[in-house]
Amino acid sequence: MKMKRYAVIAALAMGMSFPVLADDKPPGKSQQLYSPRLGDIMVATQLRHFKLWYAGQVKNWDLANYELAQVRATFDDATRLYPNIPVANMTTMTQPADEVGSAIEAKDSAKFAKAFHRLTSACNSCHEAAGFGFIAIKEPRLSPIETSPFSDESFSPK
Repeated sequence: MKMKRYAVIAALAMGMSFPVLADDKPPGKSQQLYSPRLGDIMVATQLRHFKLWYAGQVKNWDLANYELAQVRATFDDATRLYPNIPVANMTTMTQPADEVGSAIEAKDSAKFAKAFHRLTSACNSCHEAAGFGFIAIKEPRLSPIETSPFSDESFSPK
């Protein structure tokens, strides 16, 4: 009798351990992939643009290098996800981004400032070409991180 009881408990435990299929459709074509809106990609790029500037200001070259890679990745995402936008060829951003990268590699603040200015100008040229010249990207003057009552963190290298 005990053996039957253990066998029933074991069978129930094994049956309960198998995953239950909530949907009998295989994943894939039945599910749409999420694509962020172009405006959302650009807002993320603008935040990264600010963080890149700030990293250069405080000479946190590792953070600057990381943020530049993120900016480049968002440009790639925008052109891959939105190939029909008027400025889908974002190669105009390549040279200014390369100049920023060279300044970061050299850890040269003066070179970084000039290259960052050219990158910002390239952003605005791209917006003009796309018919969105009213979206003007400016070089930050003050860090909202330092003036925020919600943050006591520093992005300066330790």
